[in-house]
Amino acid sequence: MQYYAESMTSSSVPRIDKWFFLPPIICAVLLLAIQFTGRDVQVFLWLNQQGRLAGDTLWISVTTLGDGLVLFVLILPLIKRRPDVAWSLIVAWLLIALFIKGIKTSIVTYRPLSIIDPTQFRLVGAPYRYNSFPSGHATSAAAFAGTLCIFFRQRWVRVPAIGLMLLVAFSRIAMGLHWATDVLVGLLGGWVLALLAYLLSSRLTFGRSRVAQVIFGVVIGGAAIRMFLINHTDYPQAFRLLQTIALGSIVFTICEFALARRNAKYLQADKAAPQAEH
Repeated sequence: MQYYAESMTSSSVPRIDKWFFLPPIICAVLLLAIQFTGRDVQVFLWLNQQGRLAGDTLWISVTTLGDGLVLFVLILPLIKRRPDVAWSLIVAWLLIALFIKGIKTSIVTYRPLSIIDPTQFRLVGAPYRYNSFPSGHATSAAAFAGTLCIFFRQRWVRVPAIGLMLLVAFSRIAMGLHWATDVLVGLLGGWVLALLAYLLSSRLTFGRSRVAQVIFGVVIGGAAIRMFLINHTDYPQAFRLLQTIALGSIVFTICEFALARRNAKYLQADKAAPQAEH
């Protein structure tokens, strides 16, 4: 218990590595290259064609992992074990909502289906035509991965997080729903928002308090129950994955709180034992 407390204290203010700024720089360079060459359509068609190497079910499963509600529910297991990480992710989730809604409600953008003949590319899912910029899934995945990279230095955490982020971003093109520029801006914005959320959450300490943990647990737990009962996506194939994530998050969190309560009782009993002997 003492070691866990010390590790929590040391990890509450992690140092930002220099490499952390490399992903947004790469996204910005690629974005400028596409803009200057004016080859957004060609890049989209080529990447969309590469997505045919995998089936619809795979891309639907991958893209579901970038859904905002799914990532919100995945915060639930971290509330008790790593309240600092959970609080930073919640702040990031709120910033993402403002970022995406703010842009999509103020700018009218067209998805590939509105520009390209549907026979020329692969389209999976609902035939959306508007609100293309930026990709909300890419933004959410980048913010989640970026936050994990800030707080965890292990490669076995960082590499899968970044890899999954890239797969989610690519899935939006492979499914014919977003342009490459939509995805790049989403990755860039989500990564920067992860850093901004970390800076804000490290100063707003309320989010790591016991009261906040209870509030977050109730709210996110309710979202998990809803996700278990209702498929909020456009893909019927994703419902089983949604249920698995929701149930897994709920069960893990219940076990975590039960274990913490049991350890607290044991600690209280150990403190009381010497006094009784005395």
